[in-house]
Amino acid sequence: MKINYIQIAIVVLLCTLFMYAGIFKAMDYPLFLSDLSKSPLLVRYDKGMLAPVVLGTEFLIVLFLSFSVTRRTGLFLSFFVMLLFTFYLSTLYFFYTNIPCSCGGILGKMSYPVHITFNAVFTLMAAAGVLLNTYQDRGKAVPFN
Repeated sequence: MKINYIQIAIVVLLCTLFMYAGIFKAMDYPLFLSDLSKSPLLVRYDKGMLAPVVLGTEFLIVLFLSFSVTRRTGLFLSFFVMLLFTFYLSTLYFFYTNIPCSCGGILGKMSYPVHITFNAVFTLMAAAGVLLNTYQDRGKAVPFN
């Protein structure tokens, strides 16, 4: 049996991404709320409720990824959240103009094409993590803690 170093790298990168994004959004919460309120795709939603859900989900993913018993859930959540964020950004880019990104930090400063590509890469990474985790659970590799 061998430890799957690729899965370890994927989990560490996903944890880093979600922690980074969550911390930057939390550090400038008023700006995060303001950017969310400018999104034409979110006009029907209460930003006061949506913002904490986004932040909570990002931090919850980090928590789930941190423990072997909840890692699969964290990987699935990572995949679906990254897929959702990628579709959201793609829709903003292709159908709307001058919409600020509410991601925060260096992520919010990326151009839309670069950000969409970045998200797509992390979406594929999360999908690979799910597959590797499933393969691992069939007894092919040693889980890491």
